[in-house]
Amino acid sequence: IFDDVKLEFKSADDDDERQIQQIQEFVDQKVDLLIVAPNSASHLTSTLDKAYDSGIPVIFFDRRTDSEKYTAYMGADNYHIGQTMGHLIAEQMEGKGTLVEITGLKGSSPAIERHRGFKHALDRYPGIQVISSELGDWTEKSGEKAMEEVLRHYHGPIDCLFGHNDRLAMGARKVAMAHGLHHIIYYGVDALPTPGGGIELVQKGILRASY
Repeated sequence: IFDDVKLEFKSADDDDERQIQQIQEFVDQKVDLLIVAPNSASHLTSTLDKAYDSGIPVIFFDRRTDSEKYTAYMGADNYHIGQTMGHLIAEQMEGKGTLVEITGLKGSSPAIERHRGFKHALDRYPGIQVISSELGDWTEKSGEKAMEEVLRHYHGPIDCLFGHNDRLAMGARKVAMAHGLHHIIYYGVDALPTPGGGIELVQKGILRASY
């Protein structure tokens, strides 16, 4: 539709320093608009503040920084996601039992906000023990690694597991099943409608629910 607009893509592959460098390159080019999903909320703040202060409109997509210096934000209410899942899981656990949380990428705003909402919801249920909040990076492989770490230090019963996305939950499930733990109930986030996505996983009873 707009053949006089040039759109350029860059991926930092979850590397803060690389993303900072890429953003600085766009600032040096004096681009007319910057759309960015900040890898880390805190580490990217000063760089994106400088971009905004230079007069470039900055749109945050999916993630934010610690600053209010942005033009617009497109994304989910991640606090609400965490809070909703916390209440749902607590109600289905009938307010008691043991729970594992596997978070998204450390320092990313969705992981921070989902954890905060989830924790605030569970504060109302003292009978639920969160035995671990392990770090992941949104990938299934990191869910496996996080669950291995949980089982290395904890040998008691686990009733439920909440992954900050469906891939984390599935990675954790793979490890738990390999350890003979078949009774854990899994919850995730994303509910993608694609083959093998969250909706299908819920339909098959592999996940109890996905936001």
